[in-house]
Amino acid sequence: MKSIIYWLHSQPMRVKVLVFGIIMSTIPLLLISYYYYSNVKPDLEERIISKQELVLQNLTGEIELEFNQIFQQVQLFSFINDKEDKQPIFYDLLMKNTSIEEVVIINESGRIEEKVSRYDLNIPESNERWFSDEMWAVFQSDDRLYGEVEFNQFGQPVMKIALVYMENGSRNAVGATIQLQKIIGQISSLKQDDLSYLYLLDREGKVIAHQDYRKLWHQSPEADNKEMLGVREELVDLGWTIIMEQPKTTAYEPINEMFMKGLMVAVFVTLFVSLISIYAGLYFTAPIVLLDKEMRRLKAGHVASPIILNRNDELGQLAQSFNEMSQELQEKSFRLEQEKERLDVVVNGIGAGLALVTKNYEVTWTNPLLESWMNKEEIKLPCYTLIGGMNTPCENCPITCPEINDNADTILRMQRGRREERLFRHRVFPLTHAIKGEGEYLIVIEDVTEEKQMEEKMIQTDKLSALGLMASSFAHEVNNPLATIHVYAEDLIDRLEQFDDDLDEVEMALYLRKIKENTDRCKRITGNLLNFSRKSNWKVSQFDIKETIQNSISLVEYSLKKKDVLLDVSIQEEMPFMVGDSIKLMQVLVNLINNSIDAINQGGTVAISASLQNRNFVFKIKDNGCGIPDHEMQKIFDPFFTTKPVGKGTGLGLSVCYGIVEEFGGTIMVESRVGKGTMVIVSIPAETRFKEDKQ
Repeated sequence: MKSIIYWLHSQPMRVKVLVFGIIMSTIPLLLISYYYYSNVKPDLEERIISKQELVLQNLTGEIELEFNQIFQQVQLFSFINDKEDKQPIFYDLLMKNTSIEEVVIINESGRIEEKVSRYDLNIPESNERWFSDEMWAVFQSDDRLYGEVEFNQFGQPVMKIALVYMENGSRNAVGATIQLQKIIGQISSLKQDDLSYLYLLDREGKVIAHQDYRKLWHQSPEADNKEMLGVREELVDLGWTIIMEQPKTTAYEPINEMFMKGLMVAVFVTLFVSLISIYAGLYFTAPIVLLDKEMRRLKAGHVASPIILNRNDELGQLAQSFNEMSQELQEKSFRLEQEKERLDVVVNGIGAGLALVTKNYEVTWTNPLLESWMNKEEIKLPCYTLIGGMNTPCENCPITCPEINDNADTILRMQRGRREERLFRHRVFPLTHAIKGEGEYLIVIEDVTEEKQMEEKMIQTDKLSALGLMASSFAHEVNNPLATIHVYAEDLIDRLEQFDDDLDEVEMALYLRKIKENTDRCKRITGNLLNFSRKSNWKVSQFDIKETIQNSISLVEYSLKKKDVLLDVSIQEEMPFMVGDSIKLMQVLVNLINNSIDAINQGGTVAISASLQNRNFVFKIKDNGCGIPDHEMQKIFDPFFTTKPVGKGTGLGLSVCYGIVEEFGGTIMVESRVGKGTMVIVSIPAETRFKEDKQ
């Protein structure tokens, strides 16, 4: 403090006046702003919590009212003794309350006596039990039973409830399966603002409703280490908890913004008072002081402010000359800084690793992102060792072979230290105006691990969707040989038990051969199914195209028969083996054949051909179905776009086919005319260069 006072006494009068004006103008404003901030903050917090409590109380009341109404509707069944009278009421209840999927009558042993369902057969199976283990445990003690949240066959969240009643001295129950879509929709649609969120937990602490769908069915979300303002309401009977939270940073944003505005006002007032305070003292010395100040700033590399003097003397002319000189320097400096800023933004924000490499494979520069992926010692290594992990230069690299008109676009697998193995896209670009020795080539490395993982998930989802749609086909195809095996085995057993003299070794061998043939057929069908459904990465190997096409047809054979579709297969003779992943190619063919089948009403034709043309394997799948309208052709490869009705497709088929064919290095084209049919042409290079090379 003493040093400050000593410094102030040593300054000229204009500085003292300026300091006094700043103190008298800013300190009162700062004190008032701080007082307002400290008193308004608790009141704002109390209002936010009160609002959240009111919202949760209303929502809790709606959920409890919904379940109470369902229990009241279900309770009517406990007063009806005649089973024949219950059936019409069952159906009437399902019609009036769309949230109820199923209503059952359960005896004292926990088995279903009566059942009415929206989606299943209304005939209960023998000794069919409806209660879960937890519900059965409290069946003898509680009158209202609540089950855990489950999923029905459509993937929708449901919950079982039951109401116990006494009949002829025994404890029976009326049960109902309730869809929770309405409750989840209420919570998901109840949006307060952009940064507050509402979610619902079940008894185990799992999220069963959230405004962010990515957090559904996980454990209770954490608050991301932020201080939160939040309240919770308990649904005692259900064991659920509704929570509403908001980060304090967003809750206090209005008063923080007002506080900042107060600071801005203090700054402006300070500047205004300072100008008034120093006007008289600076009138004569201002030109010299300003020139000296701006010259120092300009010398230090800062932006100099223009000196404005309403004078026509020597000082005015000097100030004018200085302004012109500084303006010219500032414009040139600004342009240089602008170009540098743009380059820094591109280099550091591109999301990819960049490196400059000389013709001798030496790395002369790397951007910060690539440096974070490597160790300092590794950067000194040649590029083919640093990036490719090899001891010799890469083949087909523009550095090694400058005559190759290619940027070496490949996918590398790299693992650094103890970190997980990740996928990187690697490209090389020659620089035409490079300084010799500082790097004649630019290497771009992008981390595409998440992108590749998402592609694999979409491919697997498409597989599972196709398997679901073809489930009846597989069951029918396996059931036929099993029936044949059963007939032959039963007849052979009967003849052996009767000691049939006509049964000799030749005839017995015939029986066993038939059984073996049908067993092999079942094995082949299930083998194709397992291979198709298996989740795997790219496995490069040689495979027979004809065998792959036949395996693909076997997966859709029942669908072809069901629609009486005539299949025309044409495969060029002496086709060479193809290099790649046969399972991925099979997925493409199955998707395209299924699309053709779906486009045909009954009795149509599907033609499949494979040939080798101009060093390319060309596959054509043609049908005489309904065709695709012109206005939809541009969207057929978009994910989740489909023209099929609900339940017939996911909209991933052609999108996944496009991605797989692109991985093969090939192309896929679609030609279609409405009412005439569609033809899909897949072309894959015979010498496939895969984008994903293992290093």
